[in-house]
Amino acid sequence: MNTEQALPAENQWDLLVEYGHWIELGFHALWVEGDDQEELARLLKVDPGSRLECDLKTLARMDDGPSEVGIWMGAHAPGWTHIFAFGTYSFHPAIRNLGKRRVFEIYFAGEVGEGLEPLYLNYDGERLGDVTPPFEEGGDMDLADYRPYTAGLELGRKGMHWDVHLFFCMMGRITGRFADREWWTSTRTFYRIPDGS
Repeated sequence: MNTEQALPAENQWDLLVEYGHWIELGFHALWVEGDDQEELARLLKVDPGSRLECDLKTLARMDDGPSEVGIWMGAHAPGWTHIFAFGTYSFHPAIRNLGKRRVFEIYFAGEVGEGLEPLYLNYDGERLGDVTPPFEEGGDMDLADYRPYTAGLELGRKGMHWDVHLFFCMMGRITGRFADREWWTSTRTFYRIPDGS
């Protein structure tokens, strides 16, 4: 399968709404190059004592919820880890600590907030630019090396939900795995990040 041209089996926004439990109201998602979740947790300066293995449904029912600064992380695809970050913002200092690896970042502040930011690419504490799909086939992109990943996507449709779908499609093509039902219902590791980290 040519992952640059692949399409997901289901609409990525629809899966987010169905399985995200509250994520559609706003989320901060990271696709981090690397499999070593212990190292990533250390670089993010998590509190190891706060470790909890859980699914999103369990996380949503926690007494204080994930409203404090924290992460929910797990394997995504070979060579990649996915993280939902809570209580953070785009290009948060914790994210800048992840070192010499690609970190793709989607920050959606919600429809009543500031909306959806571009699909950013960070590396070694620097924001390199964004890989947001263009409005039309072959259109301008900030980081043109990622244009091949847009081929065959339904570009030009408007709407925040469609944009989230396209961003998740881009990440599926780049990493080799789209979000699916198993991805959304998997058990991952939640950690809190202490203040000042």
